[in-house]
Amino acid sequence: MSGESEVAAGRCLLGVDLGGTRLRLLVERPDGDREPLVTTAAPGSYAELIETIALQARAAPVAVDAVGLGIPGTCHGSRAGFVPALPWLDGRDVGADLSARLAAEVTVANDAQLSLLAEARTGAARDADSAIMVTVGTGIGGAMMLGGRLWRGAHGSAGSWGWLDAAEAEPDAVHGPFEQVASGSALDALAGDIGGEDVVERARRGERGAQQIVETYARRLGRGLAGLCSALDPEVVVMAGGVVAAFDVIGPVMNDERRRWSSPDGRGIRVVPAELGASAGVAGALEAARRGQEVWA
Repeated sequence: MSGESEVAAGRCLLGVDLGGTRLRLLVERPDGDREPLVTTAAPGSYAELIETIALQARAAPVAVDAVGLGIPGTCHGSRAGFVPALPWLDGRDVGADLSARLAAEVTVANDAQLSLLAEARTGAARDADSAIMVTVGTGIGGAMMLGGRLWRGAHGSAGSWGWLDAAEAEPDAVHGPFEQVASGSALDALAGDIGGEDVVERARRGERGAQQIVETYARRLGRGLAGLCSALDPEVVVMAGGVVAAFDVIGPVMNDERRRWSSPDGRGIRVVPAELGASAGVAGALEAARRGQEVWA
């Protein structure tokens, strides 16, 4: 990643992290200092999104030269693909529209891809040449980095780990097998009325029934990670999303199961929690603005 500061020298950058419920915007001035982070509710329409980003760009101390935009779904070049949380964004050429509005270079990526980019720069995957991120929340997604650059696949959906096979799952057009059995929603289903967060807390306190539920879940998660480690052989796997807060409880069982099912090399791969938390997406968006199309393998 050498040369990034030179690439950005004298440029004003805007990082935008669009989530299903929140929009985060961060301006980096040409001197490298940053304006205060702006956080607001996610826009309710495409026109509102473009206008909100344009307003933030106009508020920058100098003209914005480059924008990085993370979206909660797939993208094909500058065009959004499948964005289930914000269906009004599906198929929109948001990169081209923003570029025309702002007269700036725009790089669009999946939010998990940008989070991995940030973790590779200053977080849990710093200095790694190859890494994968697995985000575990309501669903399961992620990203992959090769040679210090993001691999997005032929259709922009590389890192859709939720579609890995899982024996307990049934065919579903929207939710992949691994997502069905190992997402945060799957833990909620196992926990029943207790709920996933409460069952983790009870397991942390030593309640045996809760521990058994968490162990069942963690083994499902670990078995899927074994497939990823064995097939892709990265230097490090970064776990992100809600699972990070429960890593002390879920991690040991998950890693035991992963090693049981992994290839010989896969057993030794580091699996670590993400370090940057909610700031990773917007930090990665700034990095995408800085590097432009150079972020892609």
